[in-house]
Amino acid sequence: MNALIRYHVIHYLRSFTFIPPLTIFIFTLMLNYTYKPNPIYDSYSFTSLALFFMMGWFTVTVFHSEDQGQKEITLLHTGSQWKYHLALYIVCVMIALLLSLVSVLYPIVCHAFGNEIDPSHFILGFLSHFCLAILSIGLSTIFTRELVRHSLNTWWGVLSVLILSLAASAFPDAGLLDWLYPPVELSLTMMSISDGVTFIPVRFYWEYGWIMLYGFLFVGIYFVMMKKKRH
Repeated sequence: MNALIRYHVIHYLRSFTFIPPLTIFIFTLMLNYTYKPNPIYDSYSFTSLALFFMMGWFTVTVFHSEDQGQKEITLLHTGSQWKYHLALYIVCVMIALLLSLVSVLYPIVCHAFGNEIDPSHFILGFLSHFCLAILSIGLSTIFTRELVRHSLNTWWGVLSVLILSLAASAFPDAGLLDWLYPPVELSLTMMSISDGVTFIPVRFYWEYGWIMLYGFLFVGIYFVMMKKKRH
C-alpha cells in the first residue's frame, strides 16, 4: 500500500493538475490576510469554506490524474480495485491535512490577527478546515469517472453538490432534514463564537466528528456504488 500511495503522489505531482486549485487557494489565503489585524474565528471560517470548495477540485484531479489506459495498467499491478481507490483517498486526505495546516499556520506566522493566539484557536481552526475538507472529499468522489460517464457531468456535479451543501446552511432548523444535509452549517455555527472564548465545549468535538463521519459515509457509498457498477 505504501508503494501504491507513493506512486499516486509522484504521478499526481508530475501531472501538474494540482497547480490551478493550489494557486487559487494560496491567492485566496493571501488576499484574506492582506489587511491586518483580522478576527481569528471569522477568518478561519472563511478560509475553511475556501478549502471546502478547492478540495472538490483537488479530489477530482487526484482521481483523474491517470488516463484510462494507465489506470488499467496500474490496476493490473495492484490487483485490487479497493486498494487502488483507497490509496487515492489517502492522497486526498494528505492534501487536506497539509492545506489545513497551512491555512491555520499562515496567518499566525504573518501576525495577521489582532488578538493573541490561544491553543484553542489553533485547534478549532484546524478542525474547521480539516473536517470540511474531508466532507468535500467524500461528496466529490461520487462524481468522479468511476461512477459518472461524462467529464462535464463530473465538474457540474461536484460544483452543484458543494454549492447546495453551503446553501443548506442557510436553513438551520429544518428538523429531520438537518441530518440529511451535508453539515457545513455546523462548522459555520461553531466558528461564529467570540475570539475571546478559549474553552472549547465538548459538543464541538462531537459535531466536528459528525462532519467527518458524514464525509466517510460517502466514501463508503462510493465503494458500494463502484462494486455494484462493476457487477
